[in-house]
Amino acid sequence: MRGIVGHIWLPNFYSSVEMKINESISNDAIFVIVRGHKVLDISPGARGKGVRSGMTLRQARIVCPELGRIEYTPQRYGDFAEKIWEACATFSPAVEPLDETEAFIELSFCPNIISALDELSKHVENIVGVSPLYGIARCKLVARILSGILPEAGTKRFLRFTEHIVSSDGRNIGAKIVAEREKEFLEPLPVNLLWPLDRDVLSYLSRLGVGRIGELQRMEQSVLVDMLGQAGYVLHKYSLGMDYSPVLPVFPQNSVTFSKAFDSPVSDWHVLSATVTEGVSSLNKNPDVAYMAVRRLEIALECDNGNIVSRKKHLAKPVSKYGGLQRICECLLKEIFESGDLNAPVGAVSVAVYGSVPVKTGLQVDMFSPYQVQASAEVMDEVLCKVRERFGSGTVFPGRELELSRRDKLLLVLEGCIYEEGRRIASCYSRRQSKS
Repeated sequence: MRGIVGHIWLPNFYSSVEMKINESISNDAIFVIVRGHKVLDISPGARGKGVRSGMTLRQARIVCPELGRIEYTPQRYGDFAEKIWEACATFSPAVEPLDETEAFIELSFCPNIISALDELSKHVENIVGVSPLYGIARCKLVARILSGILPEAGTKRFLRFTEHIVSSDGRNIGAKIVAEREKEFLEPLPVNLLWPLDRDVLSYLSRLGVGRIGELQRMEQSVLVDMLGQAGYVLHKYSLGMDYSPVLPVFPQNSVTFSKAFDSPVSDWHVLSATVTEGVSSLNKNPDVAYMAVRRLEIALECDNGNIVSRKKHLAKPVSKYGGLQRICECLLKEIFESGDLNAPVGAVSVAVYGSVPVKTGLQVDMFSPYQVQASAEVMDEVLCKVRERFGSGTVFPGRELELSRRDKLLLVLEGCIYEEGRRIASCYSRRQSKS
């Protein structure tokens, strides 16, 4: 087995957190958590009324007029999720969260997977009160399907090649595994369960009338390449259950902190604001922050009397969507002053950002624009050799051939800009796409 990947899913996570936060809310309470106009999660009471995740709020209230609404806010759930991922990190050297409810975990080096998952489930239940579900396979693609997070995968007839894992005392721990039969497992599944694929590719397959993954398996790889370019090569590999993207060890998250102590305690807003601005400027110049996917920002003011007043913000979107680090810090500082919690002069200020930084390996691909490959000369020669051998000197190369560090892009689309230590050394263009 080339590796063992686990996918952990926390069903009913948001509603369970709400019941943890507010002890007056019972299992019979009828409410939903809403993000935008869509129902993100539902309480057990609302589920009994016929409300389902994915409905619009309007549809849900037609089904259940007495439905209560709670707006999704990342800071309400971030701390609970972090505790769960920390628990995962005690059993795995690599944990890659996708959001508050799901993550990939590397299990290849776990001496006893069954006992580890059993123990992890107990930790999760203590933290948030939900029983996690797991999918275990040789790759991310299949593991995420097995966990049940994708609705189409819940049908029993799709699970004939799966095995259920039970604990030493015979208890089902909510884990399904496919061992070395990925192709057979995927064959009857609908094509839209190939979740890493771009929507445009899935839409194109639908227009062609391709409904099952088995239909892709029976197609020649060359035919798919002719139809979809190099994405067709990746599509063919996915249909066979071949996904080589590794689990990224992005949790626990990295942190970068700026701190400053004053010679004498400060109470003036303008001085504190200027200090925070100085801190943001320092953080922005830090190379780790430049490449960091920031997920949390925190300001802490240490008062002269020993109290620490802090505010933090969990980020569900890129920093730019919030107006940048400076704008977020200004809002947090203003919130501290308006709250009245600051009842003494400030002796020190700290600003910290938390997030994941791409792990630097022999071959590192940063799939955020601009597309880059940072590698040694030997690795780069090997990459270029593979490109020329398989597709000729003027083609875009498929990302999976390079075992990309991010699973959510299929290939370097339109142009592959290859860099070494920040210097552009090569570029490949697709003749097929330029002709069209």
